[in-house]
Amino acid sequence: MRADAIVFDVDDTLYDLAAPYRVAYAEVFADRLDLPVDALFTKSRWYSDRALDLLTEGKITEEDHKVLRVQWTFADWGVDVSREDALRFQAAYAAAQQHIAPYPEAVEALEACVRHDMPIGVISNGDAPHQRRKLRLLGLDELIDERLVVVSGEWNVHKPAEVLFRAIEGRLGASGAGVWYVGDTYETDVVGAKRAGWSCIWVDVRGREVPDVPEQPDKTVHSPSEMRDAVLSLLEA
Repeated sequence: MRADAIVFDVDDTLYDLAAPYRVAYAEVFADRLDLPVDALFTKSRWYSDRALDLLTEGKITEEDHKVLRVQWTFADWGVDVSREDALRFQAAYAAAQQHIAPYPEAVEALEACVRHDMPIGVISNGDAPHQRRKLRLLGLDELIDERLVVVSGEWNVHKPAEVLFRAIEGRLGASGAGVWYVGDTYETDVVGAKRAGWSCIWVDVRGREVPDVPEQPDKTVHSPSEMRDAVLSLLEA
């Protein structure tokens, strides 16, 4: 069945978010620590959302948000990270993000959507200027209308908040199960989409455990190529 519209997450869905994380780890910690970087990254995604909760509630500062997600992550491996090193890591991470590249398969999926006149958009958690800048760095702003990009920082809430999904529905002119959301983070992307009554493709490239929650994805894929193929199947009449 052809979808009515397809909406994408950005981080770890359209590009490899772990790539700049690996660069930052090598620059700041590799000379003194030997830790599993990809496992660190996966855990950091969970802690980043927890810190974002506190930031959104006004309980911590933006700098605290950057520091805590690093400190909490490394603490799981018994490593105490100073505030100074956490900020150094964040600076290296931000610098590496200036050189991000999209998954080629993601570009293929988006280009196919455009060719098939499929309405496409983005819902992303994070600081609005930063997330919009990522789309420009990835070269995806030429494929996705900026009016169909919803960033949580502009709403003072973050996924899975229903208001973000309703906001883009009005812009897409579509709602319900005919709208498909493609994202990697179960607790925000899958849960948010299903609570909004949408269909969902979960992009599980890192082998995460499925949470014990009522919300279940309609499709699960494990690689960018599988994600592309799942999106292409939604373009069929």
